[in-house]
Amino acid sequence: MTVVDDYSEGKRENLHEDAEFVQGSILDLDLLKSAFRNADCIFHTAAWARVPRSIEDPIGTHNVNVNGTLNVLQAARESNVRRIVYSSSSSVYGDQETHVMSEDMNLRPMSPYALHKLIGEQYATLFASLFDLSIVSLRYFNVFGPRQVTEGAYALVIGKFLAQKRVGEPLTVYGDGEQTRAYTFVTDVVRANILSAEADLPSGENLILNIGTSKETSVNEIAQTIGGEIEHITPNPRGEFEERRKVADYAKAKAVIGWEPYVTFEEGLKIVLDLS
Repeated sequence: MTVVDDYSEGKRENLHEDAEFVQGSILDLDLLKSAFRNADCIFHTAAWARVPRSIEDPIGTHNVNVNGTLNVLQAARESNVRRIVYSSSSSVYGDQETHVMSEDMNLRPMSPYALHKLIGEQYATLFASLFDLSIVSLRYFNVFGPRQVTEGAYALVIGKFLAQKRVGEPLTVYGDGEQTRAYTFVTDVVRANILSAEADLPSGENLILNIGTSKETSVNEIAQTIGGEIEHITPNPRGEFEERRKVADYAKAKAVIGWEPYVTFEEGLKIVLDLS
């Protein structure tokens, strides 16, 4: 196993001891082609992965998320890689008339980050068709778990709440806190990646799958479980950039690669709290 990382967000101590490490960026095509030599499967998880950051710096995030993905696809193509598993995002759906997201919906990205992920999917579909590649694009729904980022302006809600509680600050909830998501534990996401890599799938196609739970959990529920003083920030600073409700229809993933979530939100959050 070879890992390519520029450490813009990752930490060396999180790297598996048996992994070969190549320090570098997905913006370096020659480095990718060298790292991909003799590779069987590429897991493309690299991105600047925060909606607020993409709004503040759309050009920088486009460069990493779109041009970087194009480099990964091109390097994989030139290296004759058998399978590419691309980390997409449920943010590509945007606001829909229903809160249950299925892969056949018309997509309405509401931020540069969401658009970048959709462009990545479209590039994957095009490369699969043009160059007879086998690609799986996984639309993750709010992944959480141990080792998640808890510091900085772009930490996700669970990590942010944990950091605030650690220093005795109130948990800051944007708006009324009734926004809901399908929080998906990291081990379930890892299993989805492995199943996608091992599945018997045809070349020439980009298979798009939802990887998330069907259970709604609100921001208020998370804050109450973590505990402590809660402070509501109104109006919601994210305004029109934040979808109100969203969970996953994962029937396609279950039918095609045999995936379904095993870890409930409550079980996953207990693991995170016990390790914090």
